[in-house]
Amino acid sequence: MLHSARHRPHEEKEYDIMKKTLHLTCVFAIVAGVVLSAPAPAASQEVVIIANKSVETSTLSPAQLKEIFLGKCTRWENGDKINIVILKHTDTHKSFLKTYVKRSPSQFTNYWRKQVFTGKGESPKAFKSERELVDYVANVKGAIGYITKGTHTDRVKILSVE
Repeated sequence: MLHSARHRPHEEKEYDIMKKTLHLTCVFAIVAGVVLSAPAPAASQEVVIIANKSVETSTLSPAQLKEIFLGKCTRWENGDKINIVILKHTDTHKSFLKTYVKRSPSQFTNYWRKQVFTGKGESPKAFKSERELVDYVANVKGAIGYITKGTHTDRVKILSVE
């Protein structure tokens, strides 16, 4: 008994360490559960491609749309200049880029910075709201952009992507 009493403080320290470890593990599990159960950002919103009514085409392929938004295609079939417009910092922007341009927002921004710096392109005009973007597209010949499905669009043309 004398022997076990002597080691008791050591056993209590081990017990305290185990208790703290268990406590930290539980806290971590709770935090992880909260983070993982939180709703994901709406990065997969349905996007509608819109254009000024002067644009003659009604359908674009995904490849054509990507070329347009990367500035590789700069004129419509009738020779009119393509005016690219985008939404700034929105889930719709992220969804559009992921679905059609196959780039993240930062990759897209960096791509356009390089294009502008090397004189190969003019950065797309960016808007903070869909209303502003729709107004611009409605009033600028050759303009093309994207909005969230369900946004009021009677002043612009909706293009299908096939």
